[in-house]
Amino acid sequence: MRGIIPPVVTLVDENGKPDLAKNKQMVDKIIEAGVHGLVLLGSSGEFPHFTMQEKKDYLNEIIPYLRGKLPVLVGTGGVILEETIELTLFVERLGADGVLVVNPFYWNLSDEQIYVYYAELAKAVNIDIYLYNIPQLTGQEIPVCVIEKLAKDFDNIRGIKETVSSISRIRTVINELNSVREDFYVYSAFDEHLLDAQILGAAGSINGTSVFLPELSVRLYEAIHNSDFSQVKKLHIEISNKMELYSWHPSFYISMKEAVYARWFPEESVNLRTPFINNEQDLRSLAKAMIEESLCSGVYDEKYN
Repeated sequence: MRGIIPPVVTLVDENGKPDLAKNKQMVDKIIEAGVHGLVLLGSSGEFPHFTMQEKKDYLNEIIPYLRGKLPVLVGTGGVILEETIELTLFVERLGADGVLVVNPFYWNLSDEQIYVYYAELAKAVNIDIYLYNIPQLTGQEIPVCVIEKLAKDFDNIRGIKETVSSISRIRTVINELNSVREDFYVYSAFDEHLLDAQILGAAGSINGTSVFLPELSVRLYEAIHNSDFSQVKKLHIEISNKMELYSWHPSFYISMKEAVYARWFPEESVNLRTPFINNEQDLRSLAKAMIEESLCSGVYDEKYN
């Protein structure tokens, strides 16, 4: 899968349960922008906050709804291998196109332990597996040597999402894995890395602003691949300036939810699961200003199509 793959937030009702109707409305809006896939229950989708049954109920409704519209990846990782396998088999049966699997967190693991976790999952399922490296939340990186060994040993381990601050890490993973397998896909995450990672050979971007301003990422991706460098410069600066989103709230997915509501449900309030609260009263106004800035800059103009 190549292109822009938004890691969608999970919208909940006043009781903190996934609001199925509202989530369908949101994904329809994102799809209209021309994105190339979606990630459900990633970090932005709050995968640690829901019970296994809540995840299954949500996915049982949303995956079939998306079938035939575009490829879907699902976050199934966690700290318990058996639960990761259980949820991965569940989404495999539902027809998901792949799973995005974070390495176990809380305790740091040895290289061998990380390898065993993914190896046991790969042996238990047939669906495509994408590793998920997000050291600022898991406490440690997935070592490049482990990625290489997994890619050599298991055909269904197909790629990795790199949510890292260093473009050097992304470059290293791309270069090292290219020598192992041509069909191993590397995805960047932070918005300001979209351009550099594409030039270096990344398969796509799973970036935060694409959840509420998908047009911007899609237009930048298209401009890069059309060698439209004047638009690449304009759009790269615009998307990079939106990295401030990640500093608005300690739980940055809350900022993303406010932006989603500012864009598509402006008259409604965001619901959150306890203990997560929005104690930053100006989040909605900040999100609204960010969105209006892009829309006024011409992100919808025909010249970007």
